[in-house]
Amino acid sequence: MNNNGHNISELSDDQWLLDLCFLTDITMKMNEINQKLQSENKLITDCYQDIKAFVAKLQHYENQLRSNNLMHFPLLNDYKSDHKNLFKYSMEIGKLFEEFNTRFSYIQKFEEMFAIFLAPYYVEVESAPPNLQMKLIELQSNIELKSMCERNKIEYYQKYILEDKFPNLKRLAMRIISAFGTTYHCESFLPN
Repeated sequence: MNNNGHNISELSDDQWLLDLCFLTDITMKMNEINQKLQSENKLITDCYQDIKAFVAKLQHYENQLRSNNLMHFPLLNDYKSDHKNLFKYSMEIGKLFEEFNTRFSYIQKFEEMFAIFLAPYYVEVESAPPNLQMKLIELQSNIELKSMCERNKIEYYQKYILEDKFPNLKRLAMRIISAFGTTYHCESFLPN
């Protein structure tokens, strides 16, 4: 093929075109997670859940490629070639999987705190940190607060988890919301 009289050999190289299709497919997936992480009003718990889901998807993609399943790689699937080396691409996905696990391993240690923040009514009290256990029991016994928690987490922790009644839970919520919180979220915890 020619471009302004120059021969572009890559455009007739079957393996190069397969690699380009794979790179384009995986870049689209990386763009999706990037956009999710940058959307407005995301708390660190939302970002963690997005990253955790993406890592699980990477593992799924790797397994699918090893099984010659291209369902989630539309360009690679559509490219007609007799030389598709899908094992090579599954290895690349495996490297990406390991890189995400390495880069975000530090946040996994907060998963228990995130669970308490997101679903305090469903946490096993015995598995919670000792300084939260007694207040979690009180909180889980309060049906009215449970219904409010399921509507809006930020409003719930701002209005209904009172500092004098649940001081450790309030501090936990403030730390989580302010981790990646917008200025509005951070300031909403300050007294008027």
